[in-house]
Amino acid sequence: MPKRGCPFAAAAPLQLKVRVGQKELSRGVCGERYSREIFDPSGAASVACSSCVRAVDGKAVCGQCERALCRRCVRACWGCGAVACALCGLVDCSDIYEKALCPSCAVFEA
Repeated sequence: MPKRGCPFAAAAPLQLKVRVGQKELSRGVCGERYSREIFDPSGAASVACSSCVRAVDGKAVCGQCERALCRRCVRACWGCGAVACALCGLVDCSDIYEKALCPSCAVFEA
């Protein structure tokens, strides 16, 4: 018994294997970081801030998830003074001033 023909014929897209190399990665989501690593002659790649993706200018890290933070994104907890990033921290806007809270202190405020 012969094989039946493809019902999609010419409308079916070709399924080719695509090689994804460093050059292709440099055009993707983290393209800026990869392009610096690949094409920078000095080879020095800077670390990006986890909140705003700018270059980190200090050594601040989130106390909860340990992601790198730049000066603009560092939020000190109003209760205990711990550093929290935008993903882990909570901003309380119920008062006149905004209060940043780490996850530990946010439990007690609720």
